[in-house]
Amino acid sequence: MKRRKALVGILLSMLVLSACSFSNLKEENVVPENINTEETDSAVSYDTALIEDVFEPHMPAHQGIWQVSDYGNISYYYEFGAEDSGRRVRANEGNIEEFTYEVTDEENLVFHYDNRDEYAHFSFGDDGKHLVLTYKDYQQSLLWVSHGTLEDMGGLGLSFTAEDVTPFGCTLKYTQNGGYVTGEITEDKSFSIILHDEGDNEWGFTDYFGDEEQTFTIEKDSSGSLTLDWSSKIGILKPGEYVLAFNIKDVRNVGGDWDSFDYRVWFTVPDIDAEELIEKAVTTSGADRNDVRNYAAYDYDGDGYLEAFVFIGSETDEMWSTCSGTVWFVDDDNCESVQENESFFVYGNKVIDMVNVDGHIFAHTRVAYATSTVSYLYYVKDGNCRESEISGLGSFFKSDYTDGYSVSVSAYDYCLDYDEGKESEGLYTGHTWKHYYFYYDEETEDFKEYVGTPITESELASECGFDLVGDIRKEGYQIDDIFKRDNGVINVNYSKTSKGGGTVSVEYHNATYNVNTQRFADAWDSNANTWENSDFGGIYLSAITE
Repeated sequence: MKRRKALVGILLSMLVLSACSFSNLKEENVVPENINTEETDSAVSYDTALIEDVFEPHMPAHQGIWQVSDYGNISYYYEFGAEDSGRRVRANEGNIEEFTYEVTDEENLVFHYDNRDEYAHFSFGDDGKHLVLTYKDYQQSLLWVSHGTLEDMGGLGLSFTAEDVTPFGCTLKYTQNGGYVTGEITEDKSFSIILHDEGDNEWGFTDYFGDEEQTFTIEKDSSGSLTLDWSSKIGILKPGEYVLAFNIKDVRNVGGDWDSFDYRVWFTVPDIDAEELIEKAVTTSGADRNDVRNYAAYDYDGDGYLEAFVFIGSETDEMWSTCSGTVWFVDDDNCESVQENESFFVYGNKVIDMVNVDGHIFAHTRVAYATSTVSYLYYVKDGNCRESEISGLGSFFKSDYTDGYSVSVSAYDYCLDYDEGKESEGLYTGHTWKHYYFYYDEETEDFKEYVGTPITESELASECGFDLVGDIRKEGYQIDDIFKRDNGVINVNYSKTSKGGGTVSVEYHNATYNVNTQRFADAWDSNANTWENSDFGGIYLSAITE
């Protein structure tokens, strides 16, 4: 029997690098003195002209958010508060610095931080909304942008918290009440995370995740939540402190009249002690504890007990982002090697990632080859480690243009060359990468493929609403197989044959069309919705798992 129960609601994961800490600070709303909040409905938009009347071009600086721009990009946010105090944060970082300041004469002041003092000459613009700080070695031009705080950048009466945090995602809860709203509040559903790499001592943003180019309206005097899953785009997060970054707009006119603010929410991915499982892998392998480069611990099968996948091996070859070693599966009853390789691909400082598929957790590793990576996925069922049916087929990823998941399959099938009459002895050349599609099957607790079913040219025309094969034939190609998959994706194989000097050469192409979106796949990020640009090259099969 397993002896150690995993703590409910506590998240595990593991990686080699640790993140730096941030402060999660209480937010406050600043109201101009000439607005009587007792007589004003908090849901009513405030008159911007009335708010601007309170500006004075002198110290103390007007309360709210000021931003610093360098070469057109925002570099700092300052929040000036009451009683000559404030906070600031770099735009691409997460740690907030608190300060107080005092005016030493009519043109100079000193900022007092916890670990230093900074002296500056100051001057205001006539409108009181422009402030220049000249330090010894550099200068900052500040522009007042809102009556907000670092947590409510726009002063829109918004409060955000990240709850139910896991290594895969969280619930982003929000509340709107009062504030300085002049239009409709919209939230971009495209998020990123600000993180710190302790090894390089550098800050940076992750890739974006979420529904890009989609927005969400936040009604006045309302509360709600959004479920965020970053694992499919940026992988799991190791235990540590992070900042969720996104954009909020106060839209007065969709045609182009709005204010835009960069919001951020501080959150923690908590840790749990998986050291006993790690030591078990170390002892069984005969390795040294320092050889544990990465681990991913979680209650994979949801039975209340902890399991871990532990990578024991070499340091990362920085040039190729690869390393060699063995992945071990460990729980209270088992300790077994599940994968050994000399060329594991290191992605985001991790050999082992985790994939969250609607609450079903898979461990994910990648093996590196010269021109591609191949994914291996593992899950836990009935207390045992199982390898997924899609392991070793290709590179696993969350598809952008279809529902579900995809595997990019590497093949050499772009061109076939042979002597006339000897097609069976022909040679296939030309590297291609084609996408196949999968979904999670509750019965098998594993992935299953969206298998292609052959359809006719007339059925294709009915699905597309236009004569796709006719367009392809006009360019001199012949139509080969046509497959429709249950996720709405249609693959059309087409080819062109040329002869000369007793040899035959056949070029193979394909078009990929999504019936659900009525769009072609953008195979090479050309931003063109055409059949020519949906060509992944080579020959699509009806399935790669059958």
